[in-house]
Amino acid sequence: MIGIAICDDHKSIHDEVENLLSKYQESRKLECDIYNFFSAQELLASREHYNIILLDIDMPEIDGIQAAEKLNQRGMQYNIIMLTSKRERFKEAFKIGATRFVTKPIDQEELFEALDNAFESCLGFEKITVKYKGNDCVMRQRDIYMIEAQRDYVKIYSKDKIFESSQSLKVFAEQLDKRIFILGHRSYLVNMMYIYDICNDYLELVDGKRVPVSRRKSAEVRQKVFDFDVNKR
Repeated sequence: MIGIAICDDHKSIHDEVENLLSKYQESRKLECDIYNFFSAQELLASREHYNIILLDIDMPEIDGIQAAEKLNQRGMQYNIIMLTSKRERFKEAFKIGATRFVTKPIDQEELFEALDNAFESCLGFEKITVKYKGNDCVMRQRDIYMIEAQRDYVKIYSKDKIFESSQSLKVFAEQLDKRIFILGHRSYLVNMMYIYDICNDYLELVDGKRVPVSRRKSAEVRQKVFDFDVNKR
């Protein structure tokens, strides 16, 4: 479940954003947990991690820029969308890593576009523990581009390393983010973010590797890859 925090000192903005978020979830077939904060102090006092934060820039005592700086000091990754009517403060927001800006009064299309961008960066954000040369390593799901089943273990491929796990491919298929991983063959679980092309009986990955696709799953795989590409646009 994606957690979205709204931090603004005006209740009318909360009501407006929540209404738009309801429409967004319905249109994108998503479910989100929504949290409301009416000051930066309230947001900073919460120790929960929110995947996306809709953050007003102009708030009393601690403004949105200062709040974002404090959040970044926690060493966690946030997708911060700034809400503001003052375009002159955009440069400050860029410096603290805001991903997008939505100007007030809030336009539905502009907000939806910013949310689409934030949701894409949340894909596969969760971490898993795997082994590399006998040592436990923590990695993000999105950094895995393929998992290959061997006899009694699996190989987990990232950009420059091959990890191992004694868990079965079936267990990984159940645990990993189903929005990006696809099981097109009983021996291969593939991250759709790294698919370059799809052919009749195999997937070509961005590094040139070819992963087989079983005949009975070919149509399903094609549809899922197509839907994934469409949703990324």
